[in-house]
Amino acid sequence: MRRFGIDIGGHTITAAEVDFTGSIPAVIAPETIETPETRDLSDVIGAVGALVSKRVHESEECFVGLCIPGFLDRDRRHIVRLTNFKNCDGAEGAQLMERFFAAHGIAAHCAMENDANCAALGEEIAGAARGMTDFAVITLGTGIGSGIVTGGRLLTGAHGFAAEFGHIALKGDHTLCHCGCQGMGHLEEIASADNIENSARALGLPGDFRKLWDMRFDDERAYGIIIKASDALARGIASLASLFDPEAVILSGGMSRADGLVDEISKLTVKYLPFMYVSVLDIVKSELGSSAAVIGAASLLRNR
Repeated sequence: MRRFGIDIGGHTITAAEVDFTGSIPAVIAPETIETPETRDLSDVIGAVGALVSKRVHESEECFVGLCIPGFLDRDRRHIVRLTNFKNCDGAEGAQLMERFFAAHGIAAHCAMENDANCAALGEEIAGAARGMTDFAVITLGTGIGSGIVTGGRLLTGAHGFAAEFGHIALKGDHTLCHCGCQGMGHLEEIASADNIENSARALGLPGDFRKLWDMRFDDERAYGIIIKASDALARGIASLASLFDPEAVILSGGMSRADGLVDEISKLTVKYLPFMYVSVLDIVKSELGSSAAVIGAASLLRNR
């Protein structure tokens, strides 16, 4: 059965077929489109369906794994909360996709998993976490997510909500009360691309993370936004290390590809780490980039 992985993000959607027949999974003809501006469930389903439908013959059977950027229930049947999307809460995401494909004559079997968990599975299979049993992948983009593997098993928790790194509470600041999960003072409110860019626009700066990163040493306002976000991320990583003692923390997502970001975050994190972690914790960049989540999503077939 042909397998497809779909990485759904707030800014872009990436789709690709993944071939697992070789020793290393092969990502075939990846294609990235802009996420519908509405970020509405029906529009997202239509966009994903169009990406896959043009690759599959009518009546052909296939598997489609979906990376979902938010909270899922324990059984991975219902979307509980997508903080940056509309009309998704409570939806049976995989089943809705199957119905879309069926209406277009395609017998698609669908499954869904949190996007950062998919990235962790991908890195474990073919990327920076090969051979590791304890590691974390942190996805830095529209929001902030994480996938944690401990003792060789993906951490999902009692209710399916585990490893939501972007929603750890770092601040009691009453101004930080706009997180889409309805919590207060969360890391995502300080260090996600969406919130960094919104802060920049409010000061008349470019609403583009990469541009802000590149101009941080030339503009005090840009530096203030970037250092605030970077310091919050470093404190979060230090807290994660103290809780789970991972072999490595792997930074992924669009923000992680900014030149020098991994090195800067590593330096900032050191001052917050208990001394015993300083020599053993590695903070590294994803080896697979956007392919990690796609590979991880396509690998969900083995869990069905």
